[in-house]
Amino acid sequence: MASGKSIFFGFFTMLGLVNAHQAFPGRILNRASEVEQSYDYVVIGGGLSGLVVANRLSENPETTVLIIEAGGFTENEDWITIPLLSSANVPALGNGPKGTKYDWNMTGIPQLELGNRSIQTPAGKVIGGGTVLNGMVFNRGSKADYDRWVALGNPGWDFENLLPYFKKAENFTPPDPKAEEEGWDIEYNPAYHGEHGHVQSSFAPYVWPSTSELKGNYINSMKELHVPIIEDAMGGNAAGAYWFTQSVNPKNETRSTAQGFYDPSRPNLHLLIGNRVTRIIIDTGKAKGVEFSAKENAARSTVQVLKEVVLSAGTLHTPQLLQLSGIGDKTHLSSLGIETIVDLPGVGSNYHDHILLYTGQIGNNQTWISEQLALYESKKEGPYTTLGGNFFAFLPVGTFSNKTALLSAAVAQSKSQYLSSNTPATVRAGYETQFALLQKDITSSSTAYLEFIFDDTAILPALHQPFSRGTVSINSTSPFDSPVIDPRYLSNPLDLALFVAGFEYARAIRKTNAMQTINVIETYPGASVTTNQQIEEFVRAGVDTEHHHAGTASMLPQELGGVVDPELRVYGVEGLRIVDASIVPMLPAAHLQATLYGIAEKAADLIRTSYSR
Repeated sequence: MASGKSIFFGFFTMLGLVNAHQAFPGRILNRASEVEQSYDYVVIGGGLSGLVVANRLSENPETTVLIIEAGGFTENEDWITIPLLSSANVPALGNGPKGTKYDWNMTGIPQLELGNRSIQTPAGKVIGGGTVLNGMVFNRGSKADYDRWVALGNPGWDFENLLPYFKKAENFTPPDPKAEEEGWDIEYNPAYHGEHGHVQSSFAPYVWPSTSELKGNYINSMKELHVPIIEDAMGGNAAGAYWFTQSVNPKNETRSTAQGFYDPSRPNLHLLIGNRVTRIIIDTGKAKGVEFSAKENAARSTVQVLKEVVLSAGTLHTPQLLQLSGIGDKTHLSSLGIETIVDLPGVGSNYHDHILLYTGQIGNNQTWISEQLALYESKKEGPYTTLGGNFFAFLPVGTFSNKTALLSAAVAQSKSQYLSSNTPATVRAGYETQFALLQKDITSSSTAYLEFIFDDTAILPALHQPFSRGTVSINSTSPFDSPVIDPRYLSNPLDLALFVAGFEYARAIRKTNAMQTINVIETYPGASVTTNQQIEEFVRAGVDTEHHHAGTASMLPQELGGVVDPELRVYGVEGLRIVDASIVPMLPAAHLQATLYGIAEKAADLIRTSYSR
């Protein structure tokens, strides 16, 4: 390897080009021998968060940044780029990129409350990470969702402080003028959107028959059930029904990913692909470097860090890497023969996720979709420009259920009785604080607990304020072994009660006059499932992940099981921050990517500010 930062810029200095405004080819590295000896920052993970942070830090040409990513770039396959194929929201069209080489292809352990089913846990092994695998919904939670983070001990992380960062990442395109001409009635507030970011957000140019207000289906069903139709949910009022934006580039109607944040014209930004970080090197309480390797049996290399390591490996791999580096619960690390550098019981704890339930239906519009791919390929029009729908609802408990009954059930619990019996005391204390917030908001009209996803063939209730908590841990000292993922789905019976209510509300939606105008009939599970017990059994057999994994390195006070402070610094280690979904202490009621873009933008500012004081 070369000998450091001076050599890193030496060639360009000799040419007199360091301060020039010309663009130079970026450096995509494939081998350890191409990596410099040291960088100011090493970013572990080339997913959403890692790419955003690396982009912002490398805006300063004097700052050297290395990203290390286990995957590579996509080959722009149709099932990556075409929204309807890639979203995997229409089962007949396949799973998109999930389960492919761009996915880590991990599976959780058998879940007791799901009849010992194991649930696949998609996570991106690719430049762009989860933004290559996700369903491309681009929405934010309610103001109350983010304000909770402040209540948990994180000043500066409320909605008002996050909004500028949400906007900074976004490149918003208003709806096509023809939308108004055709009576779509899509409204937006430009004050809630950004225009200069690197991730595209746009409204689909095609409206599904079941959505169109002119045909009087889902929109009118919501009105019939007295659900408010929100003008623009990106402004912090997101408890209701609304048109959603998608991370799709409206110029060519293809998936927009975090790859837009990778700038190959910066000679100070290096990207090493096909290599996995195996350990963070910590010496006398400071992160000094990173160890990495291309394969399990290959030689391991190291790179020095002059300022900070930014860990952005994701909710499933970030705790694994911390534990392998000696940061985690001391008892667990000792059982594996790992020397404890920092005893942080919260590492790998507080795992939670959004989970959904498929319920199927038929109506009058089932025969034509197979004819639409040619339309997309020729004109970039039609349903293939969408994710399978245009409109959904995020609803408070009182809208879809008896909030008094659910509150009574919550009050009857001791706050942490459904946690695993071996939950550390600090983690238990942190959960009890979260439980109190969840319990309080059962009666709130501004905090959504369930999402209802609508398309022509289904209604899918999804739980967005789960009471259950799981863990991610290691049972091996090999970084090439998958972590043990135990989501503990439905371990708190309140989650099952919420799903039962959501299932019954989906039926109420189908029974509205608006939906009956197209003769909607439930086909799955069908009329034979009627009793509470039957519905519970259907839920246990059918729930699946939205792969919004979060919480395993939570931003909480250390005495509440926290792993990072409000500046995302790992407790007890200098020069190590975490920037990914693992720091989210409580998930917002929203699909996760728009929130993570904002977190990463804010994190980059925190890092830069700490070195300008």
